[in-house]
Amino acid sequence: MPVSRDDPKHGRWILPLIIVAMVVLTYTFVNSLEPAEQVESSDSTTMPPFPTEPTTTTTIPADLEAFLETIAGFEEQAVDFRDDVNRVNDQWEPPREIEFNEAISAFQQIGAEVEVWEDEVAAAADPAVVPEGFGEQMVELLVEVEDLAPAVDDVVLGLREPDDGTLRRQAVAAYDDETEDVLEIIDGIQAQAEPAATTNTTEGDTTSTSSDAPNA
Repeated sequence: MPVSRDDPKHGRWILPLIIVAMVVLTYTFVNSLEPAEQVESSDSTTMPPFPTEPTTTTTIPADLEAFLETIAGFEEQAVDFRDDVNRVNDQWEPPREIEFNEAISAFQQIGAEVEVWEDEVAAAADPAVVPEGFGEQMVELLVEVEDLAPAVDDVVLGLREPDDGTLRRQAVAAYDDETEDVLEIIDGIQAQAEPAATTNTTEGDTTSTSSDAPNA
């Protein structure tokens, strides 16, 4: 049966066309809009620059550094031997903390250790290993160190004397003086080595910071 031209169903295709047209128009309108401009904050605050601390480095030649480490060890050893002599002497003073034979043995042990140390100082004073400019001081150091072991022997002799202990105390005081002579030479060697070190100072960098306050 033929469809009548008055059939209302034939207009139902019009609605989809209208919808498509609206979508196209909307898309075209949105794309035609200018992009929004970015608003920069005017509340930017720049902190003033400030300098960092300068960096100071000291360069020491390798041979001189090793030499000074050896000298520092000698200084520590000399102080230790002096402390040992005085410790044993104090233990023998009344009231006695140790027996006579123990005191004799302890002093003799210290003397033997000092003699071994003397050989170490002699090896370090060898002109073949001493840095240039320190040969004379090392000879002086060796001469003073060679006086320490006999000074310990004098303490032992003072301990054996049948007196009131005066000779022993004098011998201990003499050993302390000999040690001070050793330490004085070591101080001179260390002081002489200071100008040999090269000091470099690097200026600190100047930096600045800035902070941006948030938009209201």
